[in-house]
Amino acid sequence: MRRGMALFVTLLLGAVAPAAAEPYFALRNGAQCADCHVNITGGGMRTGFVSAHAREILKYPNWFDELTKPIESFDGAINDYVAIGANLRASANFIFQDNPGEDGLVDNNEVFRTRLDEIDLDLDQAVTYLSVSPIPDLLEFYVDLRLAPTTDAREAWGMIYLPKDFFLKVGRMFLPYGLQIQDDDSFIRAGRNNSATTGFSFDLRETAAELGWVSGPWAVYAAVSEGAGDRDVRVTADASGVFREVPFLQSDIPLVDNVLFGFSASRNGGPEESYQFAGYGGFSIGPLIYLGEIDFVERRVMSPGENGKQYRGGFIHYSELNYLLFDWLNVKLAFDYADFDGDLTQRADDSENRVSVGLEPFLAKFLQTRLFYRVSNGIESNAQHNQSILSAEVHLFF
Repeated sequence: MRRGMALFVTLLLGAVAPAAAEPYFALRNGAQCADCHVNITGGGMRTGFVSAHAREILKYPNWFDELTKPIESFDGAINDYVAIGANLRASANFIFQDNPGEDGLVDNNEVFRTRLDEIDLDLDQAVTYLSVSPIPDLLEFYVDLRLAPTTDAREAWGMIYLPKDFFLKVGRMFLPYGLQIQDDDSFIRAGRNNSATTGFSFDLRETAAELGWVSGPWAVYAAVSEGAGDRDVRVTADASGVFREVPFLQSDIPLVDNVLFGFSASRNGGPEESYQFAGYGGFSIGPLIYLGEIDFVERRVMSPGENGKQYRGGFIHYSELNYLLFDWLNVKLAFDYADFDGDLTQRADDSENRVSVGLEPFLAKFLQTRLFYRVSNGIESNAQHNQSILSAEVHLFF
């Protein structure tokens, strides 16, 4: 019971680890993170609840009885104390990119580009999970092991549930910051081709101690990690609230089904000192879901002369709309924007944007597919900031 209370909000916070549901899932289903993920701050390995209620959560059509209504299936539970899981993503990407002109610049105002520059067939991810709970609802050990495209332990931590809805987690982990959407190429995640980025993605995991508190609609997390410097640490904090059936003014009629809002902050010390702040939120109205995040980034850069060091600001924005069509097909429209110097009035050659349009259907209990067209327009002198990408992905999991 304690664990159920402690995990109430976190799925709604958009904690989508590489094998996890996305933030829009949370707002659409009104589910709890404890229902779907082992990690108290969300993401990663799924619980048996997902397998038992897959149809209601994932919204897949009833086309293939062998997959959608299997007589027997494995939910990952070995026994009451040990469970395993796995996740695999493979993709085909067709990258269109123009050659620079005689002036070394490319057009940064294109929707369709006709020159096919690269066909990229990737095994983007193969991950296995192990969860051991020697004392259920009190003590837990967790390992997230990546097998491809590289081999490493992404997460390995131990967690203890404390009184008064607190928990303490120590080990190697993803850090709590912003909307943890599945698309790590987004500007609010890791970016692509040295584009704008907050730096918080599923490639950033650090040795840390994390203290959290989740009670009712509120959740607060704070982590201290090793950071990028040798003589300082990174401090990351996140606070959020989730409310259901928010009424319109004084009436009893709900204005929206679910509302999420949150705030994140991070300070990384050492030679690469930086400060970051994010505000994020979202709401759902029937089959329509909106999510958005705004980030303000300030990083120290070294410069010659008397000043020695200077701070460079940046602004990053992300929005997405999701619509559940035919009660099984998620249609997504997403927009990224970044201004590198923080001055929104000067946008000539210091900003970039990306528009994504895609379909994300779950076709069966353990199978998801994605088809996206993404258009990036950025700095004219950087051809790789100006691309159009057609991407298809197959996602298998349990």
